[in-house]
Parts: sequence; structure tokens; C-alpha cells
Amino acid sequence: MSALGLFAPRRLSRLVAGDAMNIARDPMLLFAAAMSLTPALAVHFARAPLDAAALAAFGVADITPFIVPVMLLLPATLIGWVTGFLLLEDRDEGTLLALDVTPVGKSGFLLYRVGVTATLAAALTLYAWPLVIPEAPFGLAVTLALVVGANAIVFAVALPAIARNKVEGLALTKLTNLLAVVPLLAAIPSPWRYLGGIVPSYWVGELLGLTPVVPAGPWLAAVLALATAAAAIAALMHLLSRRAG
Repeated sequence: MSALGLFAPRRLSRLVAGDAMNIARDPMLLFAAAMSLTPALAVHFARAPLDAAALAAFGVADITPFIVPVMLLLPATLIGWVTGFLLLEDRDEGTLLALDVTPVGKSGFLLYRVGVTATLAAALTLYAWPLVIPEAPFGLAVTLALVVGANAIVFAVALPAIARNKVEGLALTKLTNLLAVVPLLAAIPSPWRYLGGIVPSYWVGELLGLTPVVPAGPWLAAVLALATAAAAIAALMHLLSRRAG
């Protein structure tokens, strides 16, 4: 059986059901998965109070556009964190190493895990679209979904690739969560903001046009977002393969 055989409906449903049971047994993972639904709702219902508070405190009439990219990426960090912890457990328990002798192999199982992670993150982005950026055209929403999905894979693979144990994994989570605020660098009115472009999540800010000067443009921003994410995923997958044996 090839790696793509895992995506046959019957096998895929069994794998997803197994992962769902593992998540349901761990309150921390279950809470993180449930919380991925809340950022978009929070922005939707708190938009007016947030804008009023920002106007009163800082003289900023519309602060919501600066919150939206962070709210779009937070679900990806949460879903990626859940997947990352599942992979961290699989690595530490030797499951990934054992999968190397199966027809699917370690790479096939990783493809399944990151594929589901990206799909969920992209679906959450499309769910958030009418709630937080209803004025955005559907094409931009789909592009954002692809970019956020790719970032979710980065978040997921970083945990088992870098952390040596669960304690380090929790510490690393604090660092990866900061990646959700990197898109705000796009609001800097200087070409120096492009230094943030080495981080894949930065390009979400460019896609949403946060910059007060000429942006990179949606198509170029999308290409660079996916290219930087692909490079990060390749490097992290290499590290994970070495750690998993």
C-alpha cells in the first residue's frame, strides 16, 4: 500500500477516529482543539467594543484590521500544537520508528497527520472569513486558507522536530505562539518590514494589506508565503526524521 492509500475513506476515517479518541482522553489537547473555534467568534462579537476602546485609549479609529491576522493564525497554532503533541508522543513511544517497517512507512503517516492538520486549519480560516473579514473576496479567503494551512503544518512539525521531551514541547509552544503576531510587522511603513518575511506567518499581514505603503501584492505575497512555509516544513521534517530514527 502506498502512502496515499492512507487517504482512502475507510482507512482515513479510522485514523481520524483514533486521533480523536486520543485527543478526547487528554483534557489539555481537547481544550486546545475546542478553543480553535473561539477567536473568530470573539472578534466578530467584540469588534465594536474593541474599536471604541482603541479610539478612547489610543486615538485609533479602527483597530480590528490589526487583530484579524492574529485571530486567523491562532486556530492554526492551536491545531498545530495538538498535532505536534500527538507526534511528540508517537516519536517518544517509538511509534514513528515502528511505522518504518510498514507498507505506509513513517513518511506516509506524517503525510496523513500534516494533511489533516492543514485541512482543519484551512477550514477554520474559511469559517472565520464571514465573521472577521466579510468584505474580503472569496479568492482572498481561499488564498488565506491555503497560507494558514501551511503555517499550521509548520507549527505542528516544529514541536516533535525540535523538542526533546514534553517539557521542552510546552516551553517551545510559548515561542511558536509568538509567530501568530509576526504578521503585525507588515504594518511597519518601511521596506525593513520584509525582514519578517523569513517567517511564513508574516505574509498573512501582507495578504491582508496591513502596510500603509505599497504592499507586496496578494499573488506575490501568497507565493512567498507558501515558499517560505515549504522551506520551513522541509527543514523541520528532516530534523524530525533524524530524531525519530
